Amino acid sequence: MRNVLAITQRELLSLFFSPIAYIVTAGFLLLTGVLVIVTDSIAPGKPATLREVFMWTPFVLTMILPAITMRMISEEYRSGTIESLMTAPVTDGQMVLGKYLASVGFYVVMLATTLVYLVILAIYGNPDFGAALAGYLGLFLLGLPFLAVGLFTSSLTRNQIVAWILATVPLMLLAWFAYYIVASVQGWLRVVLQQVNVMTRLEMFNRGLIVTDSVVFFLGSAALFVFLTIKIVESRRWR
Repeated sequence: MRNVLAITQRELLSLFFSPIAYIVTAGFLLLTGVLVIVTDSIAPGKPATLREVFMWTPFVLTMILPAITMRMISEEYRSGTIESLMTAPVTDGQMVLGKYLASVGFYVVMLATTLVYLVILAIYGNPDFGAALAGYLGLFLLGLPFLAVGLFTSSLTRNQIVAWILATVPLMLLAWFAYYIVASVQGWLRVVLQQVNVMTRLEMFNRGLIVTDSVVFFLGSAALFVFLTIKIVESRRWR
């Protein structure tokens, strides 16, 4: 565990000393701020809730979260430092887990910056803090598999932009597909697609409901892609 925490600390420092971190955070705040304005979430006479903002935020995260993870492993490949890590007294699993936890930590900080919108609602209205916290929990859980997918694609290439594209395009398709297509199909196909419909699962959190199977889905999906990332990194030892 000490090795994992050491790598997590190293990656967090690398993120916060990188201009990319501030660009990503600024972009996230800008886009969510636009959502607040477009949805009239803090307009007079409107219900004091961020529910509509939370429902559109996943589309923003499909672009933002891969930008956090795109360099984490691909940069190690490009610079050649991956060889040093492989000869260091740290396992591939510890390295990947440390990097993943660092991305999660940065995401928590980035997500926390949007609490300013909740503060504004509290000043001018009477928001349901329980529902708001459930919505934030849903966004946090949704971010876990998104970050894991981004880390996975980062392990596939030494090019950061390629890693970002490889993660962003499938995540965007998943989010938009879930939002627009699932409602138009029927029968067994609808049942199957609903299982991977992240938007429907997030909607339950936005209503203030914490559903166990959705929590398991998000955690399980994240664990799967972290595991796949470990296997990809391990495969480099045999090349």
